[in-house]
Amino acid sequence: MGKTLHNRSPRRAARAEQLRLPFEEIDVRQNNKLLGVYRDNHAHHAIVYKIGKIKISFVEMKKGRLVTQALPDIKFFNIRRFERIEYPLERAVDNFLRHGGGVSEAARRALLSVVKAARVTA
Repeated sequence: MGKTLHNRSPRRAARAEQLRLPFEEIDVRQNNKLLGVYRDNHAHHAIVYKIGKIKISFVEMKKGRLVTQALPDIKFFNIRRFERIEYPLERAVDNFLRHGGGVSEAARRALLSVVKAARVTA
């Protein structure tokens, strides 16, 4: 009686620092292989920290402990349908490191390495 079927919180507007990022639409459309923050078709977020010739290594935000994963790039882009999004990398890494389920040591090193690599190229 009076209960709603969905307990969803209202969506928040984009943060100001997100709106100021240079948006390279062609990168997102063409799924260029770049280090950074990605989102799949189920709104799961991942941070890509290494791109090999065949596999893409990443840490995905999920329930439980965060661990490193690797998928062939075809599966990463075509089956999981990950797309690069414009989101501040340092903020994303900070959110991943503060995950309530914990972060494996390998995932922590990988996340910190992607921030370090981004600072070097910037």
